[in-house]
Amino acid sequence: MDKDSIIVFTGRPNAGKSSVISCLTRLKLPVGKSPGTTTRFRRYKISKGLSIVDMPGYGRKKSGSKKWEELVKDRILEFIEENSGLIVLSLHVINISTFLEVERRLSKKGYLSLDIEMVDYVRKTIDEYPVIVANKIDKVGRIELENNLVAFYDGLKMWRTNLEDVVFPVSAKTGEGMGLLKRHVHNRLVDKGFLRPFDYLR
Repeated sequence: MDKDSIIVFTGRPNAGKSSVISCLTRLKLPVGKSPGTTTRFRRYKISKGLSIVDMPGYGRKKSGSKKWEELVKDRILEFIEENSGLIVLSLHVINISTFLEVERRLSKKGYLSLDIEMVDYVRKTIDEYPVIVANKIDKVGRIELENNLVAFYDGLKMWRTNLEDVVFPVSAKTGEGMGLLKRHVHNRLVDKGFLRPFDYLR
C-alpha cells in the first residue's frame, strides 16, 4: 500500500468535496449535480511523498439504503483511524447554504449534526482540527449565510478555538474565497515540511 502522507477530504453527499479539490488543485475530478458522485476512496498523488484522498459522502444519500450509508460511514471512520499517522492535513467540506435547515431537521429527531460529529471525530483522531470549507456561499444571501455560519459556530463552541483560523467560506463554483483557502492549505503544508506541496500539478 502507498505510504505517502495524505490530505483527506470529508463531507456529506453533495457538499462539493470533489469540486473543492478540483478548484484547489486543478485536478479534473468527476463531479455531479446529484448527491453521491464519489462512491469510493480516490487517491491522487500531488507531489513526492504526498497524496490527496477524496472520500465518499458521509451521511444520507437519496439513492442509498440505510445499510449502505452505515457501511460507508464505517469505512470512512476506519480509514481515518487506520491512517491517522499518515494524515498531515484534513479538510471537511460542508454545504453552508443548507446547514441550518439540516441542523434543525436532525435536532428534532434527537441527532447531532453529522458535520459537527465528523469534525469532532477527526479532531480527536489526528489531534488537530480539520480545515473547514464552508462551501456554496453563492447559493445564499449575506444574512442567510451569516445565520448558517452562526449555527455552525454554535455547534463548535465547546471546543474553544479561533474559528476564523479553521473555517473558510467559499464557492467552488464561482471561486469566491478559494484564494484564501489555497494560501492557508499551502502554508499549513509548508509548515509540515512539504516545501513544494503541489509540484506534480504544475
